[in-house]
Amino acid sequence: MGKKIAFMYLDISNLGDLVIYETSRYIVEDILKKNKFEDYEIVPIDIGSYKCRNINYGKRVKRRVLTSLLRRVSKNRLFSHCFPGGSKNIMKKIWHMTPPYQNYAENEKPKLEGADIIIFGGGGLIKFHRQNFHYFLDDITEFAEKRNIPVLLNAQGIEGYDEYNLECQLLKTAVNRNCVKYVSTRDDFAMLRNCYIYNPGITVKGVCDPAFWTSETYQVQKKDNPAKKVGLNVIRNKIFGEYMYKVNRDALGEIYYELVKKLTEAGYQAELFSNGVEKDTVFIDWLLETYPDLQKRYQVTVAKPASTKEFVELLAGYDRFMAVRLHSAIIGTVLGVPNVSLVWNRKQVLFGEETGLRQNFMEKENFNAEEIFKRLCAAEPYKMDEAYKMSVYLNMEEQLKKWVMS
Repeated sequence: MGKKIAFMYLDISNLGDLVIYETSRYIVEDILKKNKFEDYEIVPIDIGSYKCRNINYGKRVKRRVLTSLLRRVSKNRLFSHCFPGGSKNIMKKIWHMTPPYQNYAENEKPKLEGADIIIFGGGGLIKFHRQNFHYFLDDITEFAEKRNIPVLLNAQGIEGYDEYNLECQLLKTAVNRNCVKYVSTRDDFAMLRNCYIYNPGITVKGVCDPAFWTSETYQVQKKDNPAKKVGLNVIRNKIFGEYMYKVNRDALGEIYYELVKKLTEAGYQAELFSNGVEKDTVFIDWLLETYPDLQKRYQVTVAKPASTKEFVELLAGYDRFMAVRLHSAIIGTVLGVPNVSLVWNRKQVLFGEETGLRQNFMEKENFNAEEIFKRLCAAEPYKMDEAYKMSVYLNMEEQLKKWVMS
């Protein structure tokens, strides 16, 4: 029988996360093809819980109540010091009552049966503040440990550490089980190495994001843009306060409006676009309603890509663009499209530092149309670092030779 590769991915409406899955899968399949290994099956397993967003009102309330309870238990330092093991078990029992877990247990977890290896392709999974990925990691590595299934965590984003937070410590336990053989990160190697991984049997590496393989995966290159179209990425304004600092919606809207004016006066055509996240597109609707001149006077267009290929093609067609979501910046960068970013998460800054483009990642003190316009016009295409690009490929190849092709 062929090898069954359980491939974890996120379906959470953000097309950037689906690009991570598809580029990661491309890398794995290309490695297996290059090594003439054909006897395998890839089984995608969704841990994004997007399906749960359409549940009925009663279940939505239940999810919020239980998630709030989990946060309260995890932050209680008395529990952390006095009852760490018992409190973790309490948290797990609460988690098992939530709709996201129940959906996963019913529809996705059964696909793990009979797996020869479990691969997490990439993304910001090593975090505990939001989205509950730490509970999925704990459940999956616990499952793998009992069945002696090797687990590879590829190109992970590392978002914070707290020795007193029980959810963080649950996550730490999850990624140090003996079934975990490899953990690589696209950003904070020091935090991964020094704070999270203590199991000496785990290989730890720093690599690039899988989306560096966007061109190969989608067969897309940067396009000529005689119309000088400039994209302006949008995001829900509350996300800034959830991660770094509060940004007022009206102030943010004013920045977009003034930026469009400057771009139009400079001969550019402005377009608002999202990564597919529904709450982000709501901001587009609000902008157009609040500033009717954006369309009437400045002929602003709107792009709402519905697939990863559409999304990549969209970014490839811009002369340059302003990103807010990380994977807009990453995809545009590797395609050679100049871009700048409004920063709401440390992971953006780390990407800027890794690529030598730190000046293109602007924090709150520079959130004004004049500064954004200046840096956007001055941005240059990224010159690909081939060794950095190959880091995610070669390290995964080494692991696949050891755990799949042996």
